[in-house]
Parts: sequence; structure tokens; C-alpha cells
Amino acid sequence: MTIEDQGQVTVLLDAASGGDDKAAESLWSAVNGEIRQMAASALARERVTASLQPTLVVNEIYLRMWPSDGPPPKWEDRRHFFGSVARVMGQFLVDHARTRGRLKRGGDRKRVPLEVSEGELADLSQVDAESGSRIIEALQKLESVAARQAEVAWLRYVAGLTVDQVALALEVSPRTVNNDWQYAQAWLRRELAE
Repeated sequence: MTIEDQGQVTVLLDAASGGDDKAAESLWSAVNGEIRQMAASALARERVTASLQPTLVVNEIYLRMWPSDGPPPKWEDRRHFFGSVARVMGQFLVDHARTRGRLKRGGDRKRVPLEVSEGELADLSQVDAESGSRIIEALQKLESVAARQAEVAWLRYVAGLTVDQVALALEVSPRTVNNDWQYAQAWLRRELAE
């Protein structure tokens, strides 16, 4: 996304937050490709399932972010918007994993202890789906301790963005993103080891 496109997204965010339905549609069209890429990246780390495709995830995010019966959502800026997208996507994936694990869907066939060892978090993409909800809960807890580091972790782990993409979204340097990411990984290792 070019600088000009980013400026357009900011204008559309402001208009959509003000209740302009046409701006909300234009905003969604403008960022659809980025969100689809985030969804594809997140799904690449999940167990293979034919029922969950990037298009379904993108559509579900849209439905959850723009409720038809309520007031339009308000975002402060591009950073806030994409942070919201990452959180909604993470929660949807957790909900989907929980649904898959219910008894009526064969959830009793394979019981796996919910332990995440220190080594697995060095590369968060190797964590299995069962551990995903535990990690999401830990990320939510990290938000109360270190908000920016948690935001970096959400965008890196849940949304699958690169360091440069996170730096652009948060309007910070890649070095800051790297430092925040290292802090978040260490904090999560400690939290999940307890």
C-alpha cells in the first residue's frame, strides 16, 4: 500500500466512523487485500481445514466489525483499525477452534495436554491450534502490562505481518518493532510456562 493509499484509508476511516456507509464500503474495498493477506497468513499457521478459507475469515471480520444493528465503529487512526482487525481475527480463530473441539464434532477423540514449552514460542508459527486459545488469552493479559508490545505481538502472531509491515501500521521504526517483539516473546514464554 502506497503512502497515497494510506492517506486515502485515513480519510475513509474518519468518514466511516462518522456514519458514512458509502465510506465504510470504500474503506473495506481499499483494505480488503491487506486483510485477506493477514487471514491467509494466520490460516497458514493453523491445522489444515477445508471449512476455513481466507475469504470466510475476511467476511466474518467484516460482520463482526460492522454490526448491522448498532452504531458504526469508531477508530482513532489506521493503527487502531488494523489492531482491531487483528483482535477480531484472533478471536474468530479461537472461536472456530473451540467449535471444532466440541463433543458433537468429535472433540473427545484426541485429548492433548495444553502445555506450551519454552522452545515452541521461539517461533510462534509452530504452536498448534489447541494451544492457540491459551496464547490468545496470554496476549490479552500482556495488553494490560505492555500495550504497545502486545499490539506488536497481535500483529506479528495473529495477523502474520512482517516487521516492516508492523512498523508501517504502528508508525514506529522496525528496530522498535523488533525490540517490542522480543519483549513480547519473552513475556509470553514466562506467562505460558507458569
